[in-house]
Amino acid sequence: MSQRQRREATGKPNHGDAPGSAVMWRGKRFSLPRPEDYPLDAIEAEENGQTLKALRMILGEDQYATLRTIAKTTGDADDFSRAIMRELGRGNP
Repeated sequence: MSQRQRREATGKPNHGDAPGSAVMWRGKRFSLPRPEDYPLDAIEAEENGQTLKALRMILGEDQYATLRTIAKTTGDADDFSRAIMRELGRGNP
């Protein structure tokens, strides 16, 4: 989901939106929203063990499609998730 789409979905205007983080993984840069802007559905999906569904919601369709071109296994998805958690300072790096 683009920032514009996220703003439209949440009804938040663009007042110089502070960008979230970004993570480099296998030569590609992935932009992340601020954790407080993650969709609740993504958090629930992660809690239910639906990692790919959560990643798709957080990254948006375009970035998720890019991820899928370089992530081919569950190990790849786990590695990408760990990279995000390191960036956010959560979990066990």
